[in-house]
Amino acid sequence: MRKCPFCLAEIPEDAKVCKACNSTVVKKCSACHAEILATAKRCRFCAAELEGEPLSVARTSVGPLGSRREILVTLLLIFLTCGLWGLVVQYKIGSEINRHRGRNDFNPGMDLVLIFLTCGLWVFYVMVKYPQALQEMIVEEGGTGTDLVLPSILLTLFGLHLVALLILQGELNRHWELHAAPRS
Repeated sequence: MRKCPFCLAEIPEDAKVCKACNSTVVKKCSACHAEILATAKRCRFCAAELEGEPLSVARTSVGPLGSRREILVTLLLIFLTCGLWGLVVQYKIGSEINRHRGRNDFNPGMDLVLIFLTCGLWVFYVMVKYPQALQEMIVEEGGTGTDLVLPSILLTLFGLHLVALLILQGELNRHWELHAAPRS
């Protein structure tokens, strides 16, 4: 056990997020990419001076974590339901991002309605907004965001919207895992 550098609560040695104050307690060294304390000004492995302010300003969201959905199970359910489960997954992704961020950036229910009313054209808007919001959420919480917008749009353009959703779910799964309590 060790103490959180922000609130001094006891946290497991390998914790990345303090459950008491929701602070990100580790960051990567910009020189050697080793994992170090978020408040460090110098890397303990390579002695590099760290750029800018420590990650004490980067806080994790206080919102609830979403569900981890297995990609293969989701793919199987999409196949067995002739694609309808993909719409459920899309709704859940939007809802979970909103809840976790504590905002209502978009309305997943209305997005589904608009997809039907526009004969599927609204899905292009969705595949810009959802990956963009996911990327912003990861960066806000001290992570490194991957550009998911371009692959999502390209996959959707080629009729592979469900594959883009699976990629988004995979990124969400990784994000939820970072927040999960370390296993003893």
